[in-house]
Amino acid sequence: MIVTPSVPAVLGGLLDRHPRDPFAIPDAMPVLSRGRHRRPRQGACLMEYVSFLAGERFSDSPECTDPTLAVIARAVNDYSRDGARQRLALLASELTTLGPLDVTLRQAMARRCLLTAIGYADGTRRRVLIVAVLGLERAAAGHTRGFADEVVGLDTELALLGFGGDVVAARQQVESLPVALDQHGRKGIANAVELAVATIAQAAPDADEVLHDLLVGCIAQARTPAPRLARSVSRR
Repeated sequence: MIVTPSVPAVLGGLLDRHPRDPFAIPDAMPVLSRGRHRRPRQGACLMEYVSFLAGERFSDSPECTDPTLAVIARAVNDYSRDGARQRLALLASELTTLGPLDVTLRQAMARRCLLTAIGYADGTRRRVLIVAVLGLERAAAGHTRGFADEVVGLDTELALLGFGGDVVAARQQVESLPVALDQHGRKGIANAVELAVATIAQAAPDADEVLHDLLVGCIAQARTPAPRLARSVSRR
């Protein structure tokens, strides 16, 4: 499972804006709640809050935030419990400055979500997550069909240790399912993120903390150049 950076490292000076209560939300701002809303007075999800702060049209898909990062933020917002959701507002200003990202960074954030979720999943859900991460690795390598072991990144290789049977079955499934790169980019990444966040919410004992830290980690990842991932040369 990927270890995310500490919250202070990502929030920077945000906490200084509310020295008495670091989780305070200005009175004029909408309170975070689940789902979409027609107008701020009815509440707002995290991404609607971002559009509000950015001065854009009130929407859960503001142009100021990369679409994949927005999917992650919406999912974390919706799957967090009411009390825990409010502190996500502190991340809103960060999200106003993270516009469209390179596909490599989008894939890296989705990989983070999937590998985090696999650590909490079991049974059929775990196998589906492994299918998703192997499909992601194939797409990241620029392949659309079949499956070659060398496309698996080292971080994924390490995260899947101990799940041999599930990995073999997932590999066979991915190998039999060709997916165009543009289709994976449009739908596959978003579906994988939704599945990963839902799994964490349902299976992690401390789900709110894991989801919060996952979003913090993805924000940090979006602010750094995507590394060239080492590829495994082992054969399963």
